[in-house]
Amino acid sequence: MRFSEITPHSFRNLSSDPVFLGSSLHVVAGENGQGKTNLLEAIALLCGERSFRGARPASCAPDGEAFAVSGQLGGAGASERLRIEWSAAEGRKFWRGEKSISFRDVSRLAPAVFLAPEHRDLVAGPPEARRRFLDRLVLGLEPAAGDDLARYDRALSERNALLSRGRHRAPAPGELETWTEEIVAAGTAVRRRRREALAQWGRFFGPLAREAGPEYAPLRAQYPAGETTLEGLRAECERLLPLERRRGHSLCGPHRDDLLWRRGERTFAAEASSGEAHRAVALAKLAEWHAVRRARGEPPLFGADDFDAGLSRESVEAFLSALPGEAQVILTSASEPARWKGRAAVVLMRAGRALSSAPPAPAAALGA
Repeated sequence: MRFSEITPHSFRNLSSDPVFLGSSLHVVAGENGQGKTNLLEAIALLCGERSFRGARPASCAPDGEAFAVSGQLGGAGASERLRIEWSAAEGRKFWRGEKSISFRDVSRLAPAVFLAPEHRDLVAGPPEARRRFLDRLVLGLEPAAGDDLARYDRALSERNALLSRGRHRAPAPGELETWTEEIVAAGTAVRRRRREALAQWGRFFGPLAREAGPEYAPLRAQYPAGETTLEGLRAECERLLPLERRRGHSLCGPHRDDLLWRRGERTFAAEASSGEAHRAVALAKLAEWHAVRRARGEPPLFGADDFDAGLSRESVEAFLSALPGEAQVILTSASEPARWKGRAAVVLMRAGRALSSAPPAPAAALGA
């Protein structure tokens, strides 16, 4: 499935004119501040992703109150309209034509993988960045797994609320135990899904790392989660409960896990140069694309923001040669647009407007 058109509505500095896309490689070019990243971010949100900038929805709306993004999605002779709406009053909603759908439905209809400078956190940032990567990978491979993630998030929120209040007022009898059991059941499922997803991802990351060169060949990502059985996680919760009562929040479960990057026996983040970290993240995202492609039976969209910033020409060429040829690919770049002529469809952005985007020619004109 591919987007043939994207239309933002009150989204950052973007105009409300439709941006037309083809089926293969696009470079969204222009000077800084012209809307390149905004356009890619709008597409990511439409695909059910959170902002890769880590931005709150209100910051995407010029008035802080509401925005929308719609797109025409087509493939294999079918075409349908997707739309995301956000408002301060009602939050995030997705639509398929006139029907309201969940973000998991959107993830199934419009699978996508995005790479941005902010994703350097995947290697060198806080643990929550790596947990987000794992959970997004889980959703990409199996959107229905979102039920386990949502169940765990709710159980964690309720249990934390009870622990926080418990420092001043004891919860009702059995209440904390009920949510602890939810933490145990949902947490065990989340850890199992993360392990399975990482194993599928690793089948593609290993060969990509070896092809990238001897400095990347030993690179591995490990998920040394805690207890992975119901009995083990339950015992861990019981052991930590006195400390949790004092601190007022949960200390056991997958929300405390991390993804460890190692090069051989060494921690990768401690010794990696900026360029090596950039390349490792790109390899991780390409492996994610291949894993989702295998699991879903169709090529996801691949988007990369500011993809060539700070890279040598050789590194840029290596990145381009590794791109999935069968996917709709959207890259943003501040490089001179002429650099991409003949290699990609160029969408030139200026003041939030796509100047060089044009609707596809009518069928009669294509053979003219």
